[in-house]
Amino acid sequence: MKKRGEITVFLSLMLSVLLFFFQALFQSAENALFRSQMEEALELSEYSVLSEYHRELWKRYELFYLDLSYGGGAEKTEYLEQRAEEFLNLNLKPGKVKALETWDYARATDGRGEAYYEQAVSVMKAKRGASILESFQEYAEYVRQAAEQEENYREADDRESRNLEELSRRREEEEEEGTPNPAEQTERLKGGSILHLILKDPGSVSGKRAELAGVPSDRTLLTGSGARGKNAYGVLNDAWFLAYLLEHFGNAAACLTGEKEGGPWLDYQLEYLIAGRDSDIANLEAVCGRLLAIREGMNYAYLLTDSAKVAECTAMATLLVGATLIPGLVEAVKQMLLLTWAFAESVLDLRLLLNGKRVAFRKDASTWKISLSNALELGDLSGMDDNEDADGLLYRDYLGILLTLTGREKKSMRSLDVIEGAVREASGGQRFYVDQCIDSFRLRTICMKGQEYTAERQFCYEW
Repeated sequence: MKKRGEITVFLSLMLSVLLFFFQALFQSAENALFRSQMEEALELSEYSVLSEYHRELWKRYELFYLDLSYGGGAEKTEYLEQRAEEFLNLNLKPGKVKALETWDYARATDGRGEAYYEQAVSVMKAKRGASILESFQEYAEYVRQAAEQEENYREADDRESRNLEELSRRREEEEEEGTPNPAEQTERLKGGSILHLILKDPGSVSGKRAELAGVPSDRTLLTGSGARGKNAYGVLNDAWFLAYLLEHFGNAAACLTGEKEGGPWLDYQLEYLIAGRDSDIANLEAVCGRLLAIREGMNYAYLLTDSAKVAECTAMATLLVGATLIPGLVEAVKQMLLLTWAFAESVLDLRLLLNGKRVAFRKDASTWKISLSNALELGDLSGMDDNEDADGLLYRDYLGILLTLTGREKKSMRSLDVIEGAVREASGGQRFYVDQCIDSFRLRTICMKGQEYTAERQFCYEW
């Protein structure tokens, strides 16, 4: 007897449904696998693209940036896309890149240097512990005292000069006798270049000049997607940024003492951040003028509290004036002696600072160096070149005080001026522009594998 195989219409339909289901399942799995391969290929492509960071920027300033000109001077985003596509095709198997685009470039100069500021802050946070903030936050207190005492000194100098002039005129009219002015030599010295007074060897000053036309702080910059907001402007981050500047940029004392050799562009770079002049000499002179004003204020404030030194000035004033019936004349001469003494001590302070020595911020009897007689002559100070204060501040610390008084944007943009100039010279005149440097961008690609697949990813340096 023959056996017959039978299948019902129901089972046939069910089998068709099951086959369709499994086909869809396999297709979905294949799509998911290819998407996963795309994501992995994009990640590998990101590493490869970002590995082409600018080596000189990293070597000198520990900054990770991709130069969109690739050393050519002209921005070439199409070359960036070409490189990304090459790396993507190498890692995407099977599959083929049909289209690729990049956009949303985060440039170093975005936000007038805020984007660069954020990465610089991150550099210092990664290198140093939180304890570093304590020393830099002390600058805020130094700044407050310096500003207050500098203003007091300036007001006293103007007031007492006018007072002594008026009283001397009265004495000539009433007593027909002149009054010596102990500040005459000081006034002549103030009218000349301060550098001749404070430099151990004036001939050792750098004569470098820089062309400031077209530097980042002066030109119209390319704009990007802006700062990330990861290390946004704030008091604590300002301290980290200040630490970054002091560590990565040169200064006059380091060059003059041989601690550091001059580099490309300007040698006195921290001074440029403060003064913004086009030569090392001009920047040093401007900074020394400001430091002299700070030291004059602090030294004058101390002298007013030292009864022995006040008494010495009173005795000297009495001797200089002699017998007189003009009320207040002795007191006026005494005040000019105090102001002159403070100026002379300040000149010596700056001389020591530029020699790499420490100088106390707040003076006392043990840290005061120059005598009243030497102050009035203010001649050769070479015999005092090694007389430093063990617990005092270095020249770099005083620059930190001035940088604290300098606005964020000025510090950021002027330091980008230095970076651009230094990288150009170090690279043999390469056409390099910091606003073509990016540390983040977005990429979208369409790949083919039977059908089109779209993926998007942000490529960025993690800091």
